Amino acid sequence: MAGAAATADEGLPIHPNAKWMGLIGWLAHNLAVGTTVGTLGVMASSIAERTGMEKETALLGGPLVMLGASVVSPFAGALIARASLRLCVLAGALAALLGFALLVFVPSKLVYFGSCFFLFGPAMSISGSIGPATLVTRWFSRNRGLALGLVHVNLLAAALPLGASIVLKQYGADTVYVVLALMVGVLLVPAALAARDYPPGVGRDAGNSAQTAAGGLTLGEIVRRPDFWCIAVAASSIITVVMVLTFGMVTMIEGMGYSRETGALFQTIMALVGMAGSVLFGWVADRLGGFRGLALVAINFAILLALLLINLPYPALVVVIALLGLHGAGMVPNASRALASKLGPESFSRAFGLSSFLSVFFTAVGLYGMNLSHKLLGNYSGSTIGLIMLMLIAAPLALAGSRQVASRA
Repeated sequence: MAGAAATADEGLPIHPNAKWMGLIGWLAHNLAVGTTVGTLGVMASSIAERTGMEKETALLGGPLVMLGASVVSPFAGALIARASLRLCVLAGALAALLGFALLVFVPSKLVYFGSCFFLFGPAMSISGSIGPATLVTRWFSRNRGLALGLVHVNLLAAALPLGASIVLKQYGADTVYVVLALMVGVLLVPAALAARDYPPGVGRDAGNSAQTAAGGLTLGEIVRRPDFWCIAVAASSIITVVMVLTFGMVTMIEGMGYSRETGALFQTIMALVGMAGSVLFGWVADRLGGFRGLALVAINFAILLALLLINLPYPALVVVIALLGLHGAGMVPNASRALASKLGPESFSRAFGLSSFLSVFFTAVGLYGMNLSHKLLGNYSGSTIGLIMLMLIAAPLALAGSRQVASRA
């Protein structure tokens, strides 16, 4: 059974080179995600001017990247499980490199939107999400949650918006894209080449278990497991809250009587505190286990969201927003640890990819519900209550996943 294999795996000593694989994972996540998420919003006006479209249209590049990443996730997860993780991460890096090069030499609407969906999206999924998480899961048999949390601290996503805006103003859009391409080519490509799929003596070539030799659970076997669905639905529910808060923060804060600038400030606070939350909840995942960690995040989210329904004074509101950011970053290390613990490292990339794909539908419904609630009620109270109910469902679901037992049959 996969669960038994995973438990045995967590008792193995950590290879001395695991820290270097963790560094590679951190670089891959930062570069694949930061160079796109951290710059697309800043570059929207420039793209609109160069291609003759409205800025609002250019801003659709961000959602297209997320959609492209989500669509490719289950296929990327299956590919990483069967092929070389190193080559997959390298392919993602080359896709991002090609995307930035095309934006320099062929600035058009078709190239921009095509690059977002077909190049930046897959690069983010393979090199920025599934690849780093799988690399850490395979190399860290202990303190896996903390390692996952550290790898997902994205400094570039926080630093590049300001950096890109300065370079754009001083030197123009082409220079920004050339710099981003150089970052990917000089840092991410060598990092991908330096990655090793497994520690020595572990993995498909080791022949140390039937599951390893078979490459882990198949996609069909994974979707038949109740424990996978418990993890995936709980994680997708938490992602929905994070995305609704991220995309709706400015207008939500405006609805409370504050300025748009204050809403933008709160959004920044959420992102910055989230970096600390990634590490903190990675530690929590190792202490409580991924399932209990997910449940804790969901319960605390419900409490914090309920506080948003109260007319809080400004200092208290800042604290609540900061805590929301802290908890929002806790989903990835806890869900990743839960998947690895239940299904085993060999099955992780497939399961993580499927879970990422599922989250798209939850997020789409959540964002639609937020807009519909605001249209009908004139405020975000209805959508906030809906998110609270979703968290109250996610918490027991995560706990139920830890008790589920499924065979490979």
